[in-house]
Amino acid sequence: MSVHEKCSPAVAGRLWVPRAPWYDGLVKFWRMRVINYYLFRAVLTTFVMSLLVVTFMMLMGSLVQIIALIFKNVSVSLIVQLLAISLPSVICYALPFSMAAATLLVYSRLSADGEITAMKATGISVYRIATPAIVLSVVVALMAVPAANNLLPWAHFKRSNVLASYTQADASALIETGVWTPIGRYRFFANYKEGDMFRQILISEDLEGGRSRLINAERGYVRTIRHENRIKFEFYDVRTEERNPERSNSFLRMSADRVDMFVDMGRIVRQGKRVLSHAVKPGHMLTSELREKIAERERKLAEILRTRRLTMAQLEEELARGKRRWRELQKQPAWRRVLKERGRIAKHAFEDILGRNMYAEYEAQLKKYAGEGGSAVKLLREWYTHWPQDAHSSLEYRSMCQAEINYRYSYAFAAIAFAIIGIPLGIRAHRSEKTIGFLICLALIAVHYAMVISIMAFSEKYVMRPDLLVWIPDLLFLVTGVLLLWRNHRIG
Repeated sequence: MSVHEKCSPAVAGRLWVPRAPWYDGLVKFWRMRVINYYLFRAVLTTFVMSLLVVTFMMLMGSLVQIIALIFKNVSVSLIVQLLAISLPSVICYALPFSMAAATLLVYSRLSADGEITAMKATGISVYRIATPAIVLSVVVALMAVPAANNLLPWAHFKRSNVLASYTQADASALIETGVWTPIGRYRFFANYKEGDMFRQILISEDLEGGRSRLINAERGYVRTIRHENRIKFEFYDVRTEERNPERSNSFLRMSADRVDMFVDMGRIVRQGKRVLSHAVKPGHMLTSELREKIAERERKLAEILRTRRLTMAQLEEELARGKRRWRELQKQPAWRRVLKERGRIAKHAFEDILGRNMYAEYEAQLKKYAGEGGSAVKLLREWYTHWPQDAHSSLEYRSMCQAEINYRYSYAFAAIAFAIIGIPLGIRAHRSEKTIGFLICLALIAVHYAMVISIMAFSEKYVMRPDLLVWIPDLLFLVTGVLLLWRNHRIG
């Protein structure tokens, strides 16, 4: 075939240059302006409506806490403040979920009305039908990235700050479960909270003369005595242990059904303001601040490696050996007896020994049951002597910061994954499209949220690389959506 036979009449006599397939596809897509605009507008309108609905639904969680404050006669200004602060964080979380609802509802309606079939009959592929929604999801993801990096942590920090500053109305607002809270000469720790009741409480008190007291309580309440300007702590099923600094192996132990403690309220308010003057939790820090913390921990790790003359691989092997010794120690009957007597679990004992310098107390108590040369005592000494606590703490904190950064990016780009998996699922759900689309949307949100929360629960487990695992839900949805689109394209 000659060159002129390949050319159109308008370019007869000129040299014909073949165009790339992607260029032809782009030209055809541009010529479909009417269909593209129609699909884009439909998805955008449904997205905005879904965003309003999802935001309201997610805001109900904050409204429950706000209603509880109303019954406590909290001022209107504080309630308005909490609502204003909660709204930005709720919107950040609602963006990807709204994208899932928009694609499912729009494409299920188009499928039910036969519009998808009509488009396919004219030669329009499923990929081109899906492109407007994917373009919108990319725009939403790009909008969500700065919001997740800056607006979301700011809102979390401000919310904690507002609640802490109002301790005169609710003293328990300052106490967060899972972390140590300094209150006067006490340090308060609660494992979790049920309503207004704290569970598995540990109180550390510094006494005169270098003495210290450890208070364990199964449950407790925090009461506000306003007319006395004091906080009352009610503890139940209490066990106390007081140590004499002159005799390290001497302990004074007591137990009681109930113990009441009183602390000056002004002391808590002043401490609350000091603690919350800057973000201390990874979830409250901006992404730029998290990167600074990561760089700081990496410099500290480099210094540790230089001092110990180790490589990172050797340090990781040393940490692995220490963890094996700790696991072997948990199997020793004498050690289990010590934990049972002290009312502690392995995690809390780990924190006591390394965080509160209580090794001598645990060792002395272990010797009573295992003997001076017992295997349990040897395991405890080997673990404590060779355990690189400074490196372990740096690796844990760095892992938490890295996981938090990747969590924010993965949540922002989840809008793209939701859109890609929502389009083929919406096309297939052509029967009772509104009900089926809504149920599928709820299922997708529940699965994604459960997977992300489960992974973030292990954010400090640096060996598991949670900063990479947090991308699994997005990748799973993305790959599944692409396969469903490809299958739909082949069938069409």
